[in-house]
Amino acid sequence: MKTITLLLTLFTLGFVSCEKVDKLTQFTINDQFETTIKAGLATLAPTDMETPPVTSIAEKELTMNNSRMDMIESVKLEELKMVIFDPTGRTFDFLKDIELYIAAEGLPEKKIASANNLGDDVTNTIRLTTENVELEQYLKKGTYTIRMRVTTDKIINQDIKVRSTAKYFVDAKVLGL
Repeated sequence: MKTITLLLTLFTLGFVSCEKVDKLTQFTINDQFETTIKAGLATLAPTDMETPPVTSIAEKELTMNNSRMDMIESVKLEELKMVIFDPTGRTFDFLKDIELYIAAEGLPEKKIASANNLGDDVTNTIRLTTENVELEQYLKKGTYTIRMRVTTDKIINQDIKVRSTAKYFVDAKVLGL
């Protein structure tokens, strides 16, 4: 009986220690990008827009977390939030559907987030539903682009500037562990 209790105790301590080490190697990265939705857009057919290239802060964050780009094991998009910052007071009430895709040199485009059937009661901020896709290789590239596919159901009478924040969950090896 003592042997079984001792083995269970050692197994539990080992499991808890591994979980604590795993937590040390996990953190989030918040990349931001901006885009402009042009005035005059009003169509029930999807329209594509690309963001300027996004330079990820992944390398800086990895250094701050005692790691490197080559030590990334996994990257998943946890949250994607979009905020209209110009004109002030403008809401996403013109938007019916939106899909976001990530691309990087030499890698295939992947859908990363979407929101569908948005109503007129939305504010100037929306949180998209994220896809459970692996994005390690995209952040390792350092620079990537985001393509937005939007479907609007109202006429837009002036350009709308949108700032998006992508919150990535990163699991990386830590130097020395």
